[in-house]
Amino acid sequence: MANSLPNASNGTNPVSQEVSASKTPVGVWVIVGMAVFFVIAGSGISIYVAWKAVGMQNPAPAVSEISDEKVNPAPSAPGLSEGEVGVEHPRPNPTIEEADAAPALVNDRAEEDQTRQEVLKRIDLMKVLTDPEKDKLYAQVERARGFTKIAIIPFTQNGTIAGAAQVDELIKSLKGSDLQKLLADPTVALIMVGYADKKGDAARNLDISRSRAESVVQALKEKMDLVNLMHAVGMGGQDIFDRSVLEKNRVVEVWAVQP
Repeated sequence: MANSLPNASNGTNPVSQEVSASKTPVGVWVIVGMAVFFVIAGSGISIYVAWKAVGMQNPAPAVSEISDEKVNPAPSAPGLSEGEVGVEHPRPNPTIEEADAAPALVNDRAEEDQTRQEVLKRIDLMKVLTDPEKDKLYAQVERARGFTKIAIIPFTQNGTIAGAAQVDELIKSLKGSDLQKLLADPTVALIMVGYADKKGDAARNLDISRSRAESVVQALKEKMDLVNLMHAVGMGGQDIFDRSVLEKNRVVEVWAVQP
């Protein structure tokens, strides 16, 4: 009996059906791709936000802070009127500063006579003296047989209190044998003649020169036991010591008056 022939094909391929069935639709891949994109984008945003937060907590130092030296701005000076520029303004609480070394002491007869006359002119301005005391001092200076400069004390600009070094040097000078012999006479008076530089307001400079002289009187009263009378005279702004170097006119001269 002859073998039966295989069934005729119906036009479909079983293998192709299985392969087609195993293929993933394109739309699914699109959805998956978009999901991965959003995940990556979200992670990037999170990392950026975290980095910014750390950066704000630890800001980079400014250039001025990196530098080893910091430059502090100079304090602004109080406003001055045009007429007061350069004036020696007294300070409410002046700081004691050391001035330069005292200039060499030179006695000159012409200077002695000139200073004597200038002191006489200003005795009437001495507010701490009564009229009888002014008259007595005037007569003492006018008739003095000796009017001798014994010390010069330099001051800093605006300074109205004698520096410790300058006071110590003055005391050392007054304790010398020659001056001790002179000051042993209680009728010998000491006159502190204060000066300021000539630049600025005349009334202010007069106050500064008087304050300087008074500070020397006060220092000697505190540190020495002198029997001699001491007086402070302010000469105001002057340029008799040097017309070009202003600081040379910021001094107090100590004069001994012998009756």
